[in-house]
Amino acid sequence: MIGSGRNRSKAAVFLATMLIASPGGAGVLDSPECRRDLAMANQLIHAVRLREKSVQPGDFVSLCRVLRQNLQDMVGARGPMNRCMTGHEHGENIGQMDVSIADIRFVLDKNCRM
Repeated sequence: MIGSGRNRSKAAVFLATMLIASPGGAGVLDSPECRRDLAMANQLIHAVRLREKSVQPGDFVSLCRVLRQNLQDMVGARGPMNRCMTGHEHGENIGQMDVSIADIRFVLDKNCRM
């Protein structure tokens, strides 16, 4: 059960990273603020991706710590993505991030004591 949020969060991270890093910024508002904010969101999502590889199987204490940090970073990345993405990319990425954020919160609530 503890792994269900991880798989969806991996999908969200992949989708968001691909869009933010895409050349030409298709589906992205072209403003200095959005370029800066999406670069920050990309850094947060990249950190999530790197962190997910750092937990050893069966190390639930570390997994809970990583999930808490991943939740914080995904919520932090969601704001700029919501504000700066447009069209289909906005709907797809924000929708997937919302599901992943909810999944991580569920896993934390059920399996990780603060």
